[in-house]
Amino acid sequence: MATKITPQQDTGWGIIYRLNGLFAEVEELAPSGKYDEWNIKLDRIWSNLIYREKMEINKDSSGNILSIKLSSEDIDEKDFLDRQILIAKSKMSKALKKIPPESENKSSTEYVLAKKELYKALLIKEIWLRKFMHYLGLYLKEIEYNPAGSMWGK
Repeated sequence: MATKITPQQDTGWGIIYRLNGLFAEVEELAPSGKYDEWNIKLDRIWSNLIYREKMEINKDSSGNILSIKLSSEDIDEKDFLDRQILIAKSKMSKALKKIPPESENKSSTEYVLAKKELYKALLIKEIWLRKFMHYLGLYLKEIEYNPAGSMWGK
């Protein structure tokens, strides 16, 4: 007979497994400079973390759905982070347009600074998601090592 698994256990382990896989991909994308892909993976992580949030479904008098949106302070925070990413990407694009097409050097100080700004915005978004994971109890528990307590199983 198969072991009975409650939905709570199954869901928790399933989310942790998916998040672990997504973060493994993030660990490769971030250092390789694939910023758009990094951002998409962060959004996939977000969708796995936000599933419990209530949704506002607006309907007309006939019951037709007019709009669906998430309702939470967390949504405002994510929207802010996404705006910072778009601002940095826009600065990079503008800096690239200033570089002559015939130029051997495809970077300028302005472009490099905008790229650093984009990296920082993505990094902050990633850290924010990791903190959100910790808040939800989906991160490994931190345990302080105390050699004196070893004898007592602490």
